[in-house]
Amino acid sequence: MSPVGITLALAAAFCGFAALAWRKLAIVASLAPEVRWDAPRERLRRLLVDGFLQGRMIRGDRRPGIMHAVIFGGFLALLLRKLQLIAIGYDETFVYPGLAGGVFATLKDVVEIAVLVAVAYAFWRRFVLRPARLEPNREAVLILALIAAIMVTDFLFDGFRFARLAAQDPGIAHEAAFAPVGRLVASWVDGLPASLLAAGYHATYWTQMLTVLAFLVLLPVGEHFHIVTALPALFFARTRPANAVPAVDLERVMNAGDGEEVAVGVRTARDLGWKDALDAFTCTECGRCKDACPTFLTGKPLALKWVHDSLKHHLLEQRPSLLARAATAADDPLPPLVPGVIGEDTLWACTTCGYCEEACPIGLEHLPRFYRLRQQRVMMEGAFPHELKPVFDAYESQGNPWGLPVQARGDWAQAAGVPVVSTREEVAALDWLWYVGSATSYDPRGRRIAEAFARVLREAGVRVGILGPGEPTTGECVRRLGNEMLYQPLAEQLVATLNGLGVTRIVTTDPHAYNSLRNEAPAFGGRWEVVHHTQLISGLLEQGRLAAGGVPGRVAFHDPCYLGRHNREFDAPRAVLARVCATPPAEFALARERAMCCGAGGGRMWMEETIGRRINVLRAEQALAVAPGIIATGCPYCAVMLGDGLKALGRDGDVRVLDVAEIVAAALPAAPGAAGAEARPAGTAPRSPAH
Repeated sequence: MSPVGITLALAAAFCGFAALAWRKLAIVASLAPEVRWDAPRERLRRLLVDGFLQGRMIRGDRRPGIMHAVIFGGFLALLLRKLQLIAIGYDETFVYPGLAGGVFATLKDVVEIAVLVAVAYAFWRRFVLRPARLEPNREAVLILALIAAIMVTDFLFDGFRFARLAAQDPGIAHEAAFAPVGRLVASWVDGLPASLLAAGYHATYWTQMLTVLAFLVLLPVGEHFHIVTALPALFFARTRPANAVPAVDLERVMNAGDGEEVAVGVRTARDLGWKDALDAFTCTECGRCKDACPTFLTGKPLALKWVHDSLKHHLLEQRPSLLARAATAADDPLPPLVPGVIGEDTLWACTTCGYCEEACPIGLEHLPRFYRLRQQRVMMEGAFPHELKPVFDAYESQGNPWGLPVQARGDWAQAAGVPVVSTREEVAALDWLWYVGSATSYDPRGRRIAEAFARVLREAGVRVGILGPGEPTTGECVRRLGNEMLYQPLAEQLVATLNGLGVTRIVTTDPHAYNSLRNEAPAFGGRWEVVHHTQLISGLLEQGRLAAGGVPGRVAFHDPCYLGRHNREFDAPRAVLARVCATPPAEFALARERAMCCGAGGGRMWMEETIGRRINVLRAEQALAVAPGIIATGCPYCAVMLGDGLKALGRDGDVRVLDVAEIVAAALPAAPGAAGAEARPAGTAPRSPAH
């Protein structure tokens, strides 16, 4: 071997890698700082479980996950082999000493065989199975081919090396005895002339080393840079819930002095955080974010992979400007991200369901960036879909998106036997304050859910009351649409009202309100015990305070995004249905963590779908695939959307959408009939103004 040659090759490769990597990492370092090293124990646990052990990768999709885990594990295990090959470049007799060298030789061959099998499966999957999430990708094919070449040339190198040197060196002979594949190749070439053995030995060594070093230099060029950045990206992933909206300091914005620049949201790439850029450069382009993405599956121009790809190219194009750092916003030559890099249709298509983040095997982020883009468009540009103007006005004037009178908020309660409370003494006498929410208060479909839940509580002897006209809105919808200016006063009013009444325990039938009360109100001083109504019903059934059962027919449960994925409550509604239904509830193909959104979240309830298919219709089709008589859910918005989806398909006459509370109410001993007696077919429910 040539020590000079291997030294020059290593120097050239590492310099090339460093230069190309810095081309991207300099951009990451130039962007806004953000603390990402809190909760170190949790971050280290995540790095071990989801990084080194590939937990998210395998949980998300088992077969491709195992394939990737084998290749990843092979990379880690074969680092020792590459160090040995570098050492051989200086001393061709180098082997790992003693028993360790023998064990290493065996494990090395086993790992390389496993990696070749995994690569073969990857090719089979890409060219034969061809799942929809995999787009044509020449780089992926090249990288797989390079990995296979490294494995094959290593086997060939061992064969020529053992045949040439084993007789001369006891250490190499010991290694050969423990390397089954290398020993097999050696037996094939053993009879060749010494000159050919030497030529094969040198050719396979340099072919392998140059392939490895070329692979190293290629890494920073494309999406396979994630081999370097994925573990750091996973370690620095946020510890907050995915649905947490980045706060805006409105007081500072409103009181900014002359010449003071206060950034609101994200306008240009300079407003992004360093983690946004790291994520864009780390995206593996595996496409898992598409599998249950409601926008991708219905033909809309949004998938997390596409967003990261657009950002990555934009950041590289604007690298000189980003590194130059403009003195003021007026001097900044960077173009706005919306609509040039991220289109308006892309920005407003998102339902904030969070599936893409759930599916990403390395926890890349999406929602905080889109929330900040919406904040900038709404509060600074006044640019948003025209359907949202009456929604914002309605929230501002009446505290609900329909713009219906505040005084009518509790009109349904008297007939349902639910008291309206207004004093601390009345609240103190309750087991739970019921936060009803706008959809359950005003929409006729939601009111039927409220009436059913009231009956369940009455049967169980639970003392509950509502605030009626005194119930402030959570403002959850306007916050996710980017209108923080409107949201924050609403949140402050909500917290002041509930705290003023001495509220300590809240139950709600609305997962969006549940999320807001549980996760967002604490930032404004609201700290209460908050439960979803399916959790409360599950507890009442378990305690024996409700006797309900025998609901006939096949029931399939649809997971509301803001109950399941965003708040990790998958079991309570299923536990209820398991107790009251005659047969175990059926599951959608896309369920629990992988459940597809109904299409109402993120303010989409109030916007028309003008691109592709309607999300709620596709979700209804997914339900019909398991042949249910009832589609159960735990969200008034989901009930409306799925009901309309069935109606569009002409199936609202034979399949109904019912809230879990409606099913339980109809299953009580005093119920007048079967499960449908408490509720009309969901398809007859009126929709929001946008529909």
